[in-house]
Amino acid sequence: MVNVSPISLVAIVVGLSCFALGGRLLKSAAAARRVARSDDPEFVLDPTREDPPDDDLDGDDLERGFMLLVFGALTLLFAAISL
Repeated sequence: MVNVSPISLVAIVVGLSCFALGGRLLKSAAAARRVARSDDPEFVLDPTREDPPDDDLDGDDLERGFMLLVFGALTLLFAAISL
């Protein structure tokens, strides 16, 4: 039986949650870019559809998602070392 310290258990939970949140941010940023495209086939086939919103798509979600993935990897590395 493996004796897992509470610090490594917390590090594993934090690392996995960072991976989940980072993946979600990256996926939502990609979906927002796809929706904002005007060459969307549904947009071309349906001329009565409203124009896509002119929301500014900044890279904040992309940067946050990437940094969460990096932080999650570092946290899991710390958890592996602390086992």
